[in-house]
Amino acid sequence: MKYLLFLLLAVPSLLLAQKTAYIPTYLLDNATIDGGQFTWSKTAESDNFTVIWGDAAGLDPQSATDPDLVFDPQEILDTMEWIYNQMVDYGFAWDTIGTNLHLYKIPVIMLNTFGPDGVTGWAFGGDPDGIIGTFWAHPLAMKGGHVAAHELTHSLQAQCNIDYRSMNGLGPVWQNAGIFWETHANFMRNLIYPQDVSAWGMDLYHIETWGDWKNTYENYALLFAIAEMDGTNIINRLWRESHPQEYPLQAYKRLIGFNQSAFNDHLYDYAKRMATYDFSLNNAGAYFRQYRKNDLNGWLPSIQATWTILEQDTLSSTHYSVPIHLAPEEYAYNVIPIHLHPDSCAVIMRFKGHTEGNPQAGWRYGFVAATSDGVVSRYSETYNKPDQEMAFELEPDETVIYFVVMGAPRDSITTNPTNDTWKGYPKHFRFPYELTISGGVPEGYQNPANFRAQLKNWGHIHPYGGGWIENSATVANSVFVGPHAIVLGNANISGDVQITETALVRDATISGNVIIEDNAFVLGGTLSDNARISGQAFIENNTISEDATVHMRARVSNYTLRGDIEVGGDVIVYNSSGDCDNGVYYRMTNYYQDNLLECDGRTASHPDNLDVNNSITGFSASDLELLCNCINYPGCLTVPIKPVPRQSTLRLFPNPVNTELYIQCPEQHDQNSVIKITDLMGNPLACFYSVTDDLTSFNVAHIDNGIYIVHISHSGIHEYQKIIVQH
Repeated sequence: MKYLLFLLLAVPSLLLAQKTAYIPTYLLDNATIDGGQFTWSKTAESDNFTVIWGDAAGLDPQSATDPDLVFDPQEILDTMEWIYNQMVDYGFAWDTIGTNLHLYKIPVIMLNTFGPDGVTGWAFGGDPDGIIGTFWAHPLAMKGGHVAAHELTHSLQAQCNIDYRSMNGLGPVWQNAGIFWETHANFMRNLIYPQDVSAWGMDLYHIETWGDWKNTYENYALLFAIAEMDGTNIINRLWRESHPQEYPLQAYKRLIGFNQSAFNDHLYDYAKRMATYDFSLNNAGAYFRQYRKNDLNGWLPSIQATWTILEQDTLSSTHYSVPIHLAPEEYAYNVIPIHLHPDSCAVIMRFKGHTEGNPQAGWRYGFVAATSDGVVSRYSETYNKPDQEMAFELEPDETVIYFVVMGAPRDSITTNPTNDTWKGYPKHFRFPYELTISGGVPEGYQNPANFRAQLKNWGHIHPYGGGWIENSATVANSVFVGPHAIVLGNANISGDVQITETALVRDATISGNVIIEDNAFVLGGTLSDNARISGQAFIENNTISEDATVHMRARVSNYTLRGDIEVGGDVIVYNSSGDCDNGVYYRMTNYYQDNLLECDGRTASHPDNLDVNNSITGFSASDLELLCNCINYPGCLTVPIKPVPRQSTLRLFPNPVNTELYIQCPEQHDQNSVIKITDLMGNPLACFYSVTDDLTSFNVAHIDNGIYIVHISHSGIHEYQKIIVQH
């Protein structure tokens, strides 16, 4: 965004209500290249806009000698007036009496028309002088109103600072989350031109903190959800009433007036919509779904990342865990298609979250059902307990079940100016969990013939491993290709290479003992020796050799990696080519600064690599044992815990309890007594070990109203008693 000084040039008003035109200072300065070309004869005006151009477009730009600079000023003005009226209707063009927008016209300056040494570019907008928002655009960018709607939003964002924030002493907006400028500009454009939405941004980066820099322009699905849930005015208020450096979601929570639990529920209403892009506003959902469908037919990043692939327990085929690098971050989410067994009564699932993962560990999760056209038909209830058994079954007209999990911080939003959207993987809280699934399998575990079937148009099954090979690829019989793995394009693979799980290779030359595993994707390049690509890494056109490793969700392009280098976390390197043979790198690199890997021999304990999340220990199959099966379903979901222990001599008071529950232990308890509080399904809420006092207290203010069970184990005896929580 360029900041230029503007000079107010008062144009006598013909009518009292007529807005006044501004001309930029540099255009009034004959000493500048652009200013030496300014004349009123190269301007055109409407009620709200002034179009300004230079000599290269001539007095009549419809007859410009350079075809790229040909434009019709009146057509541009007509389009801009129509867009402006849409912005007024949505409440973001705020031109009430007393504002500068009520007084002055917005300048639209045609880039490149002042010659190659004048101001050039494609399009940008903002606040050049603190008086009126402005935008600059190339004539080709003004074909239709799509680019103009985005840049006009930037002008109006700047106008919000001028007319509202400065007036009310609020200061600048979004200093911490400047990315929101672009997300919001695309949102406003897409309200007006919903066919301009795209799915790739959220389908690729849905596991990351909202506003993460890698998804600068494409975070607007959340704004569509907010518009549908709360109306567009709350989004306008985010601009006019946010505090300086306040994270947008912090401002949203404050303005909407929700406590943390209610806000988590509200944000999950957005996350669950993302399974099918369930947005009706201006029919945007239909455009979202079509773009996702197109992406899944051929764009590898979306094919890799749209659906979360879980890890299966090697000892229990029904036990799955989300890989730690794919666990959703704060208010991010996983979408997991569930493929039903034909003879199942329902999908029966037990969810268990790793509460030890971080101090704010919490979740919202549930099921989504859709019809064959991809439109959502039904949502399950929203679940929030860290341990929950549940079930869901399709109705006759439904064909797809999705399980959607969102990271929901328990006590407060953690993203703030010191832990912002630039910090990346190691510095953001993640919310890991595990599942036991009966009656179906998650994405990546269905019949291999049905997995990513849209890619399997012209190929054959590999004899060693049963994976799918496109006929244009060359894969030696010594290469193992697992049943769900895919090799495409002109790939040439030899030696003892292993391609396992849901990994995919296209157009790469691979030899030696290379391993490509998990849900890693390799596009082009040369891999050899003992190189290992795993996790959800995406590598493109690299030369990787020796013992180099790329894993987690790193994305690396056009690089040479060798030696014992390890690239993980959410490192992204794709602006420039480079070469590195040492060190461990988890910290996100910054696209805008065009950073390369430091290649300084750092270890996993380097400060940039240290994780704010705690290590977790996986649950055993018995930890996730299901109570339900198709014999006792659905009554199993409502029965009390089993086995039923004998009635206890515990004394609980008060009961019903509002805030503080006191537990008086039986006289015969010993110092190894354990008190545990659970819900009726046996899901633990609290546990006290080695109880030494006769009287123990427990605060229940955070527990929902309902019936719960207090257990005590002592001297080899297990006793229980029910309590009622009633706030």
